[in-house]
Amino acid sequence: MSIKQVPLNKFYPSLPEPEIPSLEGELSDIEERKPDDRYSIYLELDGTIEIEETHCYDCNRRLVYNGFNERIAVLDKGLGRYEFQLHRKRCPNCGEITPDYSALFPKYGMYHENYKRRARQHYMEGLMPSQISKVFRVDFGIKIAKSTIINWINGIQEELREMLATTPIPSSGYWGYDEIHLRINGEKMYTIDTIDVNTGFVPAALISEEMGRKAGREVLMEGRKNLTLDIKGIIKDMTANLGGLFRTRSFKHISLQNCLTHVKWAVSRHVKAFAGLSEHSQKPIPQEWRWLLSRFYRVIDSKHETDAYIQLEILRSIIPRLKEEKRDHLITAFKTLSISLPKIIECQRDSRMPTTNNKLEGQHKVYTYYPSFKRNMMTLQGAQRVLDYRVFGHNFRKFPDYIKELWAKYKKFRSIIANSPNPSKLAGYGMYFKHHFLKVQKWAENYIHIWKTYFKVI
Repeated sequence: MSIKQVPLNKFYPSLPEPEIPSLEGELSDIEERKPDDRYSIYLELDGTIEIEETHCYDCNRRLVYNGFNERIAVLDKGLGRYEFQLHRKRCPNCGEITPDYSALFPKYGMYHENYKRRARQHYMEGLMPSQISKVFRVDFGIKIAKSTIINWINGIQEELREMLATTPIPSSGYWGYDEIHLRINGEKMYTIDTIDVNTGFVPAALISEEMGRKAGREVLMEGRKNLTLDIKGIIKDMTANLGGLFRTRSFKHISLQNCLTHVKWAVSRHVKAFAGLSEHSQKPIPQEWRWLLSRFYRVIDSKHETDAYIQLEILRSIIPRLKEEKRDHLITAFKTLSISLPKIIECQRDSRMPTTNNKLEGQHKVYTYYPSFKRNMMTLQGAQRVLDYRVFGHNFRKFPDYIKELWAKYKKFRSIIANSPNPSKLAGYGMYFKHHFLKVQKWAENYIHIWKTYFKVI
């Protein structure tokens, strides 16, 4: 059965005719969106690009022809590969006339600028250069070499790294801190990254050859953006590789919290060993000892300081009455819990500090979504490039929602003032919103500049 496709215009005659991509149409669009009212170009039937103007705009002398230049260009919107002749003109007084050809091809290259920008966007979304090449072949029918795509991506690496290292982000002062173990050219390295657990922005993420005190300090100092941001609290796993960093002058004021999920994992390993399983067993604890594990968990899940100490003392009295065989595992678990108890209590006192580091663990999936990031990167610089692209995309998308939430808080504040019996006492707090809006706008403009310059399709 043959079916005839009926156009939508048949039912809605007022709709405009669909536009068919063509080289002539593209050149007419260029004419309409000229950046200034100076020199314009048009295409002859033989493929020659001519300069339309006949006189110099600066001195009004008549322009003279100055020979031809051969040029190959791959045009945007899948228009294909063309060979052009640029018919040059010059002014006897002012010299060579150089109209803007960027809508057709860049100054040094044959691919339209939008192919570079699309490639960077695809890379930011997690596609590898070989995959990006296939996307262009399927979507536009254009074969672009993998090495060319890599050059486009690498071209903005230094500027992107500089922007991320110096531009602050909206921060509540409470950050998550963690590491990802990598293999780069066969060598063991680490991603040390942070995230603001309340705003969701990423202050800093760096590739490092080690994960000790020095590397941790470097990441946190970059996250503070030349001391622009303040760190009030950090939640991390139970790592001790940072040494005495948080006893130094610059970091001793920071509240620390261990992720309670990691505390539970550490405790459950020893309870499993007491129950006759391996410490790293994936099997659940036998039914007869689950009550014992729940006693440890009651300390971790306590709601206030008094409850925490009561549950800890109950557990202390239970352990000596259990069988002596493998009791050392329970003693180790109890010591682990006792060491973490001050941090658990500190977290209970501050509602802005979360009990787990789940938000940062979820952010790790953003980085490891790139197929080669975890095991197959060849250089430290390449791994850092992947990290920077993904961090930029994450933070860039966060700004609109954050500004919307900030505006809602400001409107709520104005409503409170309007209903207050003495609004003059609260009016001064409006300056906080004013200055905060200005700071956030300045930070967002740095991200927007990078986006418009290197990523936005023109």
